[in-house]
Amino acid sequence: MVPLELIYLFAGGALIVGLLLGLSLGLALRGGNGSPKASAPPPPKTETGIALVRDPDGTWWVKVGKQRYRHLREIHDHQAAMLVLEALRAVRGMTEGSAPFPLPTPGISPSVPTLAEQLDAILQELLQHHPELPYRAVRFETMPDGTLGITVGGQRYSRLEEIPDPNLRALLQEVIRRWSEGAKPVA
Repeated sequence: MVPLELIYLFAGGALIVGLLLGLSLGLALRGGNGSPKASAPPPPKTETGIALVRDPDGTWWVKVGKQRYRHLREIHDHQAAMLVLEALRAVRGMTEGSAPFPLPTPGISPSVPTLAEQLDAILQELLQHHPELPYRAVRFETMPDGTLGITVGGQRYSRLEEIPDPNLRALLQEVIRRWSEGAKPVA
């Protein structure tokens, strides 16, 4: 009869040889150095997609990733908001030099105030309730190309960053904040 110690020794040896063979085979299949082959493509980058979608009833909404929004003010995720603004800039860039869109757009009532009118109403209310502010000839308006503009004393600006007075920029940012929170001017 074979001694039990010899059986244990033989089984242990077979286990060690099996592990070494498995490890060698695994390394050989991976290129021999334990890391993925250099020619293997990197994993795909994941980016949040954005889509502009029109419902059958004619309403528009923006889809960022899996989240749907009807208004920019609904987006509380800073990255998603920046992505939407970047996409809008890209669309604006695509339309530069194109024929202007006919206004009013079908399906949108001309009695609905434009974004510029909504912002300007809040701005004028702030100016009226704060006579200490030195800004009187400031208006939000829709530019001829359909974009939002700001007129300060006859000078037109297409972006807040272009306005040289930091106090006026802060006031206009306050107007935009109030609008995004759903503030309605007192009529």
